[in-house]
Amino acid sequence: MKDRLFTPEAVRIVDHMDSKSLCLEFMCQLLVDAGSLELADRFLDAVKGREEVMSTGIGKGVAIPHARDATVKELKIALCLIRRGIDFESLDKKPVNLVFLTAVPSDANREYMNVLKGLSEYLRHDDKRLPMMEAKDEKELFEYARQIESQIHLADSN
Repeated sequence: MKDRLFTPEAVRIVDHMDSKSLCLEFMCQLLVDAGSLELADRFLDAVKGREEVMSTGIGKGVAIPHARDATVKELKIALCLIRRGIDFESLDKKPVNLVFLTAVPSDANREYMNVLKGLSEYLRHDDKRLPMMEAKDEKELFEYARQIESQIHLADSN
């Protein structure tokens, strides 16, 4: 994982989203715009299929939707802060404010597991997660994302 997981063009803050489905579509488009996805519809279908099995709303205002697909060029994460939160059918039944859409090439299983583990470990700490939810702008949110990335890289090298 030499390349960055997060890019500024795939980190956004929005006031609200009308639905989980629209949120996932919006975030897939961020990954397309960042050059990480070729066939957004196919990847979106994979993500939605994964959500049908079990919601990736892990609780505490966080969701980590993800899928592996052959159309994904490189492992990337789109991050969206939704100020007013949305229903993501989370385990704790609470609205989600932070969504980390993780796109994974089909051959990147080890990196995939490291990223999911690193994200969930980082975000379970209130002192790390809550300031992200209060980010004043996308530049600040991207800086938080880079902090997460540095932790995941540390986890990857162990």
